Amino acid sequence: MLANSPVLPCWTRLRRPVSLKGLSRGWLAALALMAGVAHADDSTLTSTLMPPVTFTAQYTLALDGWPDVPITQRVSQSGELFIASMEASIKVASGYEQGRFTLDGDTLMPAGYRSGYRLAGIGKDYTREAPSKQDAVLPDRQTLLVILSQQTDAQWAQGKCTAAVPCSLDYLDHKGRTRTLMYEIQGEESLQAAEQTFRTLRIDAWRKHRDQKHYRIWLAPRWPGLMVALDYLDYEDNAPGEDPEVSAHLVLDQLSSSRR
Repeated sequence: MLANSPVLPCWTRLRRPVSLKGLSRGWLAALALMAGVAHADDSTLTSTLMPPVTFTAQYTLALDGWPDVPITQRVSQSGELFIASMEASIKVASGYEQGRFTLDGDTLMPAGYRSGYRLAGIGKDYTREAPSKQDAVLPDRQTLLVILSQQTDAQWAQGKCTAAVPCSLDYLDHKGRTRTLMYEIQGEESLQAAEQTFRTLRIDAWRKHRDQKHYRIWLAPRWPGLMVALDYLDYEDNAPGEDPEVSAHLVLDQLSSSRR
């Protein structure tokens, strides 16, 4: 994933020449959804939050002009520790991202992060330990997926996060820099994928100060962190009011979980 986007960083540049650093992170962009803690009115959420559940999901990422990319996402548990991870690999590039968290009631507490990106065998790794008490407690991008699913379900029930008043999330990128994600909940939809039917919430998300790069995401609240589908849209070269073509699309192929 590219450093300058919370969701699918490199997708914004796949039609033009990209740097080694940009492309290698780009494959993980598919993996790296925005992590965050709600800035916006999370204290007013009264709906019961769906607890995390372990699962393994297989996706295909279709990129305009590039080979399809297989992606594996997992939420696993070891004692009190949860691990949210994604990994992708093709012949010339690979990447992984892993966020760890614990539960304090309904609150997800970050407990460490690591990631790595490779292109033709060249790349870099990033590691962050659990925050100390004096540190800002902001989650990584993988933990965000779990939090986002939980919060949007409660926010949708209360009519929050609209186009008129979008919600915001603060998160830490792979280098530990604070970023802000904006999003609105556009509706509830029933989607078929991985040989089953999912209740999903469709959200439109963008990073603050980069509002031309949008990510339309269908989240499945019963499996916090699971994406049933995702589209990338770049409005940079489009006329006002005109929707761009989808240049990248993520689809869920398989899901294994104890929750039905």
